Amino acid sequence: MTVPDVVSRRGGDAGAVETRAERKRALRMRLIEHAAARLFAERGYEAANFEDVGAAVDMRGTSLYYYFSSKEELFLRCMEHAAAEVFPRLRDIARSEGSPLARLRAMFREEVVITLREYPEFIPLFLKVRVPIEALERRRRELRREQTSIFREVVDELDGRAVPGRPHPTLNLALGGMALVGEWYDPEGHLSVEGFADEVSLTLAGMFTPR
Repeated sequence: MTVPDVVSRRGGDAGAVETRAERKRALRMRLIEHAAARLFAERGYEAANFEDVGAAVDMRGTSLYYYFSSKEELFLRCMEHAAAEVFPRLRDIARSEGSPLARLRAMFREEVVITLREYPEFIPLFLKVRVPIEALERRRRELRREQTSIFREVVDELDGRAVPGRPHPTLNLALGGMALVGEWYDPEGHLSVEGFADEVSLTLAGMFTPR
């Protein structure tokens, strides 16, 4: 009996094995992406390489080609994965109950906590790491616009004069400030991450209070 015969006769078992293999592969890819994101954030795009990423996850650098065809693809996946982790959480808040100002503050707070505690590589990947590849920069600009649009959805509720597609200077300033929270926060200081997130979000939301 050939291997294909065995697979066809076992049907459901083969499907289960395939599912377990897919889960294992997906988990390994997430581990690689997190390690790579950290290295890209620390060293920059050009200085990080497959050997360094492989060493961070106890693999040979060449083994990464089984999961990613190139460093360009790996960086792209890091950005996409970061967006997939962060953006839905912001959207859930944006579309939740409560006043627009309260939701906006909650969104700022959520992103501060994510940046400082859960995914510190998020900001560098989207704003700080220089990438000399136009295709990656183009995709990064698209993701930045997507992030801005999530906040803009709530900001437009606050501003009845808002014009779709027109830049919102106050929002741009607030998001620009968010890019620096990793530098502002002192882990040895008197504020916890949550306390710091409360102060930052209150300050940024205050920029949108009618005067």
